[in-house]
Amino acid sequence: RAGLYHRFNVDQGMQDMKDGSCERLGEALEHTKVYLQATQTDQRLDEAVRASVNKQGAISTLHAAGQVTDAHKSVTEPTDQVTMIFKRIPAPTPVYTGRENENLQVITCITGGDGGRRVCVVYGLGGVGKTQLVLSVIERTRDQWDHVIFVDASSNATAEGDFKDFATANGIGSSHQDIVRWLETCHQRWLVVLDNADTPSTNIRQYIPGGRHGSVIITTRLPDLDRLAKGPGSVCRLSSMSDEDGLALFMKTARMDDQCLPPNDISCAKALLKDFGCLALAIVHAGAYIAHSPGITFTKYRDLFVAQRQRMLEQYSQLPASAKLDDYGKTVYTTWKMCYDQLQAESRTMLWLMSYLHYTHISEDIFERAARNMDQHFDPLPLKDLESQARNHVTDFLSTFMGSDKCWDTVRFTRVMADLRLYSLIDYDRMNAAYSIHVLVQDWARTVKPHEQALGSECTATLLSLSIDYREDTGSLAFKRRLSLHITSLLRLNYTLNANHSYHLSRAFWYAGQWSELERLCLQAMEAFKRELGDNHSATLDIMGSLANAYKESDRPDQAEQIEVQVLESSKRVLGEEHPHTSIRKANLARTYSRLGRLDEAEQLQLQLLDVSRRIQGEEHPDTLAYISYLSMTYLLKGRLDEATELKNQVLEARKRVLGEDHPETLNAMAGLAQIYSRQGRWDEAELLLTGAATIAQQQLGAEHPHSQRYSRWLGKVQKRRRL
Repeated sequence: RAGLYHRFNVDQGMQDMKDGSCERLGEALEHTKVYLQATQTDQRLDEAVRASVNKQGAISTLHAAGQVTDAHKSVTEPTDQVTMIFKRIPAPTPVYTGRENENLQVITCITGGDGGRRVCVVYGLGGVGKTQLVLSVIERTRDQWDHVIFVDASSNATAEGDFKDFATANGIGSSHQDIVRWLETCHQRWLVVLDNADTPSTNIRQYIPGGRHGSVIITTRLPDLDRLAKGPGSVCRLSSMSDEDGLALFMKTARMDDQCLPPNDISCAKALLKDFGCLALAIVHAGAYIAHSPGITFTKYRDLFVAQRQRMLEQYSQLPASAKLDDYGKTVYTTWKMCYDQLQAESRTMLWLMSYLHYTHISEDIFERAARNMDQHFDPLPLKDLESQARNHVTDFLSTFMGSDKCWDTVRFTRVMADLRLYSLIDYDRMNAAYSIHVLVQDWARTVKPHEQALGSECTATLLSLSIDYREDTGSLAFKRRLSLHITSLLRLNYTLNANHSYHLSRAFWYAGQWSELERLCLQAMEAFKRELGDNHSATLDIMGSLANAYKESDRPDQAEQIEVQVLESSKRVLGEEHPHTSIRKANLARTYSRLGRLDEAEQLQLQLLDVSRRIQGEEHPDTLAYISYLSMTYLLKGRLDEATELKNQVLEARKRVLGEDHPETLNAMAGLAQIYSRQGRWDEAELLLTGAATIAQQQLGAEHPHSQRYSRWLGKVQKRRRL
C-alpha cells in the first residue's frame, strides 16, 4: 500500500544555504534536478501520484491534522476509513513482586530525558525477569506516553513485523523505516520497547530512532548492547532476586501468602530459593506447580527437586493453561537451549567444565596453571579407563590455549569466556578477576551431556589436580587456598575422588586450614597407596605425613606421633638418615614431641637435623629456617627466652628478606616472636607484631582461616593483659 505521507526534500548540497540566498538559485536548481533524477525519488513520486489518483483511504482526517491516536486505542477503535489492528502490550504477570530499585532506575532513566532521547538497556541471564520488569515500568508510567510501541526484537523478521503492524494500524507507512522516521520527527511523548534482543546478528541500532524526543528500552541477554545505552542510569543489569523478594514471590505464586505455614515448610521454601539461585522464572514455575498440585508442599517439592532437578523444573510445561501465570512457553532449562546452540565448540566444553566447579571465583589461573603443569604432572597410581579418558579430554582442551611457544594464550581464553558472557551465561567480577555462573545454569549445563556426568566430574577433578604445583611462593599458596572452594563443591556432587586426585588436592586443604577435609582425603589416598604401592613407597610416606599433620592441627598429637614414628623409620631405611625428606619427617616428629610436652626429646631431634641442614642446604634454606623456628619454640616452652628470642629474630629477618613480609611463613615467625615477647613482658612489641600478623593474615588467608583466628585470639589476650 502506498505510504501515508510523501515528503520530498532536496537535502544533498543544500546544507549551507541560508534563508535569502537568492543569488544561489541556479545552484539550487541543479541540485533539485539531480534529486529528481534519483531512482528512489522517481519511485516515491509514482507512489504519490497513484495514491492521489486512486484516492485510497489510508488515514482519517483526524490523523491528517496531526492528532495521532494512542496505539492501544487502535486495537478497538477504527479510524474514519479503515479498521486498524495492532497487538496489545501485555500486562505484567499478576504475581509480579519486588525489584523496586530496578523499577525506579529504569523509570528515572526513561522519564527524565529533558535534555534528549534516553535509551535504557536492561540485560541479564534468561529467566531473571527482564521483560516482566519492563512491563511493570510501562504499567507504572503509561500516563506519561502518547505512544508505546512494544516490539519483539528476537529477530529482524519479528522486529520489522511489529513495526510494520504499528505503522499500518496507525496509517504511518508500511515498513519499520517509516515508523523510525516518523518517531524521529514526532514531538509527542513516545516509548519504544525492543524486547528479547538476544540474537547477536540482529542490528538493533537500526530500530532506535534518532533525534531528541522519546525513550527506548532494550531487554537482552547480550551485555555488549550496553554500548547503545544513553543517559544517566541507562544500564540496568538484572540478576537474581533478593532473598526477601524471592520468598514473597514464591509464597504468592504458590498461593501460600495468606496461610500460616509450619516452620519446616518455610525453611524448605528458603532452601529451594537457594537451590534456584533466586532465579525469578524458576520461582514462578515451581510456585505455580505447587499451587496446582494437591498435597505438594514446599517440603515435598524440595525432596522431589533434590532427586530430580530437571524433571521438577519442567513440570510447569505440563500444567493446564488455567494454572499457568503467563504465556511464556519456555521452562528454565529450555530458555537457555538457544544460547547453547549458538556457542562455539570450545565454549561448550568450557561451560561443561565450569558446571562442576563452585559457581563463584572461577579464575583464569586455574586453567593456566593446569595447562603449564600438565607435561610435568605425575600420578602415583596408574590411570584407570575413566581417569585416562578424562586426562586426554582435559589436556586436549587445555592445549588449545597454549601457543606454539608453549606460552599461555590469554587472548584465546578470553575469547572463549566472552562467547559465554555474550549470552549472560556467566558474569565477570573485575574486582576479584574471576568469573561466576548461576547455580541453575550449572545444573542445566550438566544435563546437556546427561550420559557423561561421571566423565564431567572426573574431567573437573583432573583440571583441579593439574593446577596444583609444589611451589610455595605467596601467589601459589594463595591459589591453593582458593582452590579448596572448588574441590569442596565437586565433592558435594556425590563424586568420590580417586587416590591420585586425593594425593594432589589434599595440599589445597592443608593451605586452607581445613583439617577435617584434609584428613578425609589423606585416609582415602593412604589406604589405596598401601594396598597398591606398599608401606615404604614415597607417595605412601608423604600422604601418611600429611595425615599426621591433620591430626596434629586437630589437637590429636598422640595419633600424629604413632604415624610419624612409623614414617620416620621407613624414611631412614629407604632414603637414609640425612636425606632432606628424612629431615622433614624428623622435624615433624620433634614438633609433635613438643606438643606432648616431651621437650628434651624434641630438642635433641631438632639439634640433630639443624646441624645436618646447615651443612647440606645452607643457613637460609627454607628447611633450615623452619628447623631454627621449631627449636626456638622448644626453647620458649623450656623457659630459655633469650635463646628463643635470638633464634626467632634470625628466622623473621631471613623470611622477610627471602619470602617477603606477606608470606604465611613470615607471619608465623612474627606471631612466634610475639609469643616470646609476651613471656618476657614486652607487651608493646608483642602487640605490634600480632597486629601486623593478624591484619595481613585476614587479607591474605581470610578471616576464617585457623591462622588468622589464632593470631587475632593471641592479639586479644595481649591487649587484655596490657590493660591489667
